Amino acid sequence: MQRNNGNPSMVNCVTPLQEILEHPAIITHFQPQISLRRKAVIGLEALSRGFNAVTGEIIPPALLFAQAQEQPLRLALDRACRTRAAESFAALHRRDKSIMLSMNIDAACINEETRGSSHLLKLIKRCDICPSNVIIEIIESRCEDMDALLEFVRFYRKKNFLIALDDVGTGFSNLDRIPLLKPDVLKLDRALIRGVDSQFHKLEVVRSFVQMANRLGCLVLAEGVESGDEVLCLLANGVDVFQGFYFARPAPGLDAVPGMAAKVDALAERHRQDRTRRIAEDKRLFSSYDLTILTMCQGLAQTPSRGLNQAMTQYLETHDGVECLYVLDMKGRQVSDTLCDPDKLKKSKRFLYEPARFGTDHSLKEYFLPIQAGLEKFTSDPYISLASGNLCTTIARVFHHKSSGRHLILCADMSREGAVCGL
Repeated sequence: MQRNNGNPSMVNCVTPLQEILEHPAIITHFQPQISLRRKAVIGLEALSRGFNAVTGEIIPPALLFAQAQEQPLRLALDRACRTRAAESFAALHRRDKSIMLSMNIDAACINEETRGSSHLLKLIKRCDICPSNVIIEIIESRCEDMDALLEFVRFYRKKNFLIALDDVGTGFSNLDRIPLLKPDVLKLDRALIRGVDSQFHKLEVVRSFVQMANRLGCLVLAEGVESGDEVLCLLANGVDVFQGFYFARPAPGLDAVPGMAAKVDALAERHRQDRTRRIAEDKRLFSSYDLTILTMCQGLAQTPSRGLNQAMTQYLETHDGVECLYVLDMKGRQVSDTLCDPDKLKKSKRFLYEPARFGTDHSLKEYFLPIQAGLEKFTSDPYISLASGNLCTTIARVFHHKSSGRHLILCADMSREGAVCGL
């Protein structure tokens, strides 16, 4: 079903649905989908509204679709919306063959009786729209007949339509349907996107979808973006296509598109500047980290084995930004205690986060395997530390311990709190 992504004027008395379908009194607004790297509008999502012919006012989608509770009415309304969307897009398609039409399909209407109707295919052909310019958006959780949905997807994919899964990452979205439907586009829901620039856990979920999409050959689209900071954070983490109020509200035709050029150019320039600044900041930060770790390793190299814990305790007191220190042998076995700054431990989650103990096996940790492969030093990506419960980066560095005559590895968890959208 179409959703309310605009801000139309409300009406107190809703026109009866049957009357709307008979005329039909439905209008289509389009919301642009923008690629920042291409600096172009690449698609338009069709969003339907009802129309009160007497008052001349728009009937909001929530009120319009609330009337279609029974299956025959749902199907009739869904097809009426599709028809109006295709007819409205046809004129735009003739002017620009590159722009895609993103069209919602009510998955609840896909069943054994309707899947063979080819209604959408006939409609697109009648409107002289190329099927490869049409993205069918599906909220798969609304489908009650999975076999019919799979057959529907297979049929339209063979006809060169593209398939998008809508509302991914929220509500009842089922990840197990992704390998079944093999979508071309994953639309990340606004609930996941909202505030992603300041919430590490949300960002990690987005990153996981981006990584999965890259491996599966899907495009990731972030919908519901409402701030430049959200866009820049997502762009820095592999998302390129955006849709939301930040760029444009739904409007008839291409009315919303011309005013976006300056905003897109400004955002692209801000992205370039932010990336350049972050690279410079990270270079300075990690240079200081490297100096700190090298200084510690040089000191530990001269320290007897029984004095390692005491020496690391002193380092924690004198070096800001260091949360935890521990030493491994070259097999990944911990040969010291884990020394942590007590002020930085999340005491409310001690059952989840606890510093590793002497003898713990770290041989499968991300920061150990590169050392085992021959690197002298490795720096991990930011993650939530199991020792402190904080966002950190682990730096592992090999040093020669003169007292024991063997090579050891110093591991330092460095605080990265506040670095949500960092590199």
